[in-house]
Amino acid sequence: MNAFVTPVIAAGIMDLNPGLTLWTAITFLILIAVLSKFAFGPIVKLLADRERTIREAIEQAKKERAEAERMLAEQKSSLAGAQREAAALAQRSKQEVEVLRADLTARARKEADELVASARQQIQDEKAKALAELKGQVVDLAIDAARRLIQSSLDEKAQRALVEEYIATLPAERAA
Repeated sequence: MNAFVTPVIAAGIMDLNPGLTLWTAITFLILIAVLSKFAFGPIVKLLADRERTIREAIEQAKKERAEAERMLAEQKSSLAGAQREAAALAQRSKQEVEVLRADLTARARKEADELVASARQQIQDEKAKALAELKGQVVDLAIDAARRLIQSSLDEKAQRALVEEYIATLPAERAA
């Protein structure tokens, strides 16, 4: 055989090769050292930054939720206050309308009573005026009738005395 050819010994999967194991361990340790120097630091920092960002977002969300709940409570309180004010305003308006209605009714009754009283007074005045006119006309008719009767039955002297007596009593009768 040839001196340059070395026999190849087949190694099995379960066979332990100390040289290969040593170089694999050295390569693994160098890889760990390089990764820890250049990769693990930034990865850990990146994870820490991400954790901090998430924590801050959660805290901010809690604050915003608390603020939203506070604002909701304020709105509910404000709405309840506005409803109370609206109810009070409606009640006040209703009372004012009732007072105004009662006032207008009282004024209308007063004016109606005044009109009725005025109309009654006018009726009384017209009645008195009509009675006075009627009385005057009756007196004139009575005088005229009496004059005709007297002319036919009395002499001139008696007629004159009767007319003078009647004239003297006339203002007293007309006043009554």
